[in-house]
Amino acid sequence: MRYRLLALASLVALSLVAQPPAGAQEMSGLLAVAAKHRREGNLRLAIELLEKACPATQAQCAPAVAGELGVAYYQARRLQLAQTRLTQAYTAATPDSAQRALYANDLGNLSASLHRREDAIRYYEEARAAAGPGSAIGVSAGLNLARLAPADQRLSRLRSLWSQIGEIGDGRERARYLVNLGSQARELGKPARRLSYESLDRARTLAREAKDHWLLAEALDNLAQLYEDNGRFADALELCDDGLAQLQQEQVQDLAIRLQWRRGRLLRQQGRDELAVRAYQSAVEQIEAIRQDIPIEYADGRSSFRETLEPIYLGLAELLLKQGEQANGAGRGELLRRARDTVELIKQTELQDYLGERCAVESAQSLRDTALPARTAVLYPVILERGLALLLETAEGIEVRQVPASARSLQQQALALASSLREEKSDFLAPARSLYDAILRPVDDVLRQQNVDTLIVVPDSVLRLVPLAALHDGEQFAIAKYAIAVAPGLTMTSPSGARGEMGKVLLAGLSEPGPVVDKLREQALRNVAPAEPSAPGRRSADPNAGLALPGVVAELEALQHSMRSDRLLNQEFTVERFRQQVTSGDYRIVHVASHAVFSPRAEDSFIMAYDDVITIDALQTYLRAESLQKNPIELLSLSACQTAEGDDRAPLGIAGAALRARAAAALGSLWPVEDEATKTLMVRFYQGLSAEGLGKAKALQKAQLELLHNKATAHPFYWAPFVLVGSWQ
Repeated sequence: MRYRLLALASLVALSLVAQPPAGAQEMSGLLAVAAKHRREGNLRLAIELLEKACPATQAQCAPAVAGELGVAYYQARRLQLAQTRLTQAYTAATPDSAQRALYANDLGNLSASLHRREDAIRYYEEARAAAGPGSAIGVSAGLNLARLAPADQRLSRLRSLWSQIGEIGDGRERARYLVNLGSQARELGKPARRLSYESLDRARTLAREAKDHWLLAEALDNLAQLYEDNGRFADALELCDDGLAQLQQEQVQDLAIRLQWRRGRLLRQQGRDELAVRAYQSAVEQIEAIRQDIPIEYADGRSSFRETLEPIYLGLAELLLKQGEQANGAGRGELLRRARDTVELIKQTELQDYLGERCAVESAQSLRDTALPARTAVLYPVILERGLALLLETAEGIEVRQVPASARSLQQQALALASSLREEKSDFLAPARSLYDAILRPVDDVLRQQNVDTLIVVPDSVLRLVPLAALHDGEQFAIAKYAIAVAPGLTMTSPSGARGEMGKVLLAGLSEPGPVVDKLREQALRNVAPAEPSAPGRRSADPNAGLALPGVVAELEALQHSMRSDRLLNQEFTVERFRQQVTSGDYRIVHVASHAVFSPRAEDSFIMAYDDVITIDALQTYLRAESLQKNPIELLSLSACQTAEGDDRAPLGIAGAALRARAAAALGSLWPVEDEATKTLMVRFYQGLSAEGLGKAKALQKAQLELLHNKATAHPFYWAPFVLVGSWQ
């Protein structure tokens, strides 16, 4: 898996950590145990062990412990902590010593991960000079420099390093560096194919002679990748089987995941689907076993989740769907349910990675095994490599439809529709119809036969950017046919309490921000609203007047007249007052009319109060107070929120806010909406909940239809962005 490959040079270097002085047996044992945990992928255990010997409150600790802890942090992608500890170990080491060279090499790895190329090269050069080019650390630094070298120089550098590796006396160390060299050479394609094979083959021999099962499996895995790249699938499969056999004596689950994943791909290539399912299933089970130790990053608009984990889950789901389509009777339903459960695991893992927390997701009460109400359906559109799969679950069972639509085509259509709707353009109908044809039309027959009027959608990737209410069948919008809610997954959807009196509502609003503006970073300010005013009446930011939301006062006044409520407006809406009110246990609904921005990363998402921002973490703290355990929040409404444009992780923030708050549902918007339309929709929505006793999805549908049927607000810009996430009842 990619995260393991990125850490390879650091792993190699770490094996050379100098032993503590004679007599320091306790420290030596500590380092050995911690290194073993790291090697087996148990990063959490390694870090806990080392932190006890090197606590954060202690400015200094033994350099060897600080260095080992720094590398453990690095592998866990806790990069700032890694920087602190590695710098501490580096500074304490004697200049020009082997230990200094070791920590310089590790700091080079860290700098490369932080995209600080010049710093990385400087550290690597220092390590090579201090250790000597023919030494083990010198070779490690040389391999790292080769990875950063210009493309036309990499092969010559690797060839030069081949001879230097041969001078290292320890066979196990030579094997480690040959695996690194062979992996790099493989990335260079045909010109370096021979060098890659010779390096990995020699590493295999040396590791077998040393009886190092983990290192042998690493060499076999890389050889299998080389063979897979070149279409030698039978040979690659044999190497995978050998690698997995080696790991029976080791506890290196992340390497086993990689081998099982490749084994599944190869078996599928040979048409041996039953065995392929077992291989994929084994990989997924091992991922779940060490999920909390797998570091996930989000950088440059890309999530490493999608590169390292999602393809494994999707591969299993696709195989189960294929088998389900071919099966009959009870076997068909069981295979489709297994596919659905696999998709649920994808959704759980993705939201865990977005929030940076496993517990918040796992603590949600599951509805997956609860029978769906009549006239309600759950739709999973799953974007696969070979097309779009639609899993549809109703009270009568589960069905699947396959749509021959490429991922690229779906992405283009979704982005085009989202952009047209956000900007109130008139060209939205074409992509709205195309997406309806791909996502809803294939299941129209089942929905019609079962009189479905409530549709719960668990959207996939780019489809999260599109409000499905705005899809169009050529005659009418989807919202005219169905009450629509979005769920991050039914395993992450908490059931609602009984309908009836909705109780007192807390209304919090910000029409004129105060000191909070001075505390926002420039980037965050840019994300809140466009730099220039848009159409008259539209919510917008005037750079000179601040981030005013003039319609908030009228919105809160209108809501106050239609429900029992308490209000916090402007100066009253401080972080502390909000905390005091929401933790009182007096409210089932919390309605916030203020800028709320959901970004691709949870830590960059926030709600603006008058004096400061309320982060998702802070929201969790407030809304999980002991006073709310018996009377939890039923609905969190964010009437002026928006998600970052174009990034399909950003809408996860609305779901994340609901989960962190333990709210049954959240109501938010994908983009800022004109004030009068927002006020009208919110008033009608709450009227539907209280006066008419409607469920949340039905109440939202009725409010949206009122805007749709008004000529002034008929464009989906005004009514479509409002999405209900979570419990629809």
